[in-house]
Amino acid sequence: MIATIRIIKKVLLYVRQHLFFAIINTVNESGGRTMIGIIVNAVTSSLAALLGVGLNNRISERFTTAILGVIALGLSAMGIQGAVQSQNLLLVLASMVIGTLIGTAIGIEDRMNQFGEFLKKHLSRGDDSKFVKGFVTLSMMETIGAMAIIGPIQAALGSNDLLYFKSAIDSVSSFIFGALYGIGVVPVGIVLFFYETVFYVLATFFMPLMTTDVVRELNAVGCLMILAIALNMLQMTKFKVADFLPALFIPIIYYNFLI
Repeated sequence: MIATIRIIKKVLLYVRQHLFFAIINTVNESGGRTMIGIIVNAVTSSLAALLGVGLNNRISERFTTAILGVIALGLSAMGIQGAVQSQNLLLVLASMVIGTLIGTAIGIEDRMNQFGEFLKKHLSRGDDSKFVKGFVTLSMMETIGAMAIIGPIQAALGSNDLLYFKSAIDSVSSFIFGALYGIGVVPVGIVLFFYETVFYVLATFFMPLMTTDVVRELNAVGCLMILAIALNMLQMTKFKVADFLPALFIPIIYYNFLI
């Protein structure tokens, strides 16, 4: 109990000392290298939707399936490459187990899906709602998922690779939705930008805790999640990847508050 209270005190002290730093640092770097992945993701999604507007349902399902399969293979390679960089596989495994237990208990993925269905139900009504339905559905597809959270976190750590992969995936879905639903889906880039920026700010807030060990092991945990996403895309598994997300905090807690 005493140890738990000490950890809570350390966390509260850290929050008080570094919240202002996180906001200022994000503003100062908003046009810099680390946010370029978020900008690319937002712009390419809207441009792809715009390109798809004029096609009017003339997209081959075989074409989109093939492209998404290639992207999934690239994500698999990226996930494996990052995961093997770990120097503390026991911590990575423990992080995944603990994080998954927490995420499953909370029901993160189920709640995210319920939220998406709630928005679609209340914003998409009647036969004249095609404009809104396309926008809401695509926004949910591109923001409710692990990549939209892990990507900005890795961007804050200096790597935009995952956001570039996500941009490719989102471009395909935006292109298809542009053809199916018309001009209403084009503003999806605005939603993406603000959503991912929130997680970028949070990652910046935790930046003073990001020692070399933390970054390495956090990246390994994140890359395992990327591999899980790729396996889901290839329809080999049905992981609830969003339930893994609490695992990202375990290396931070371990290296800064437990040892």
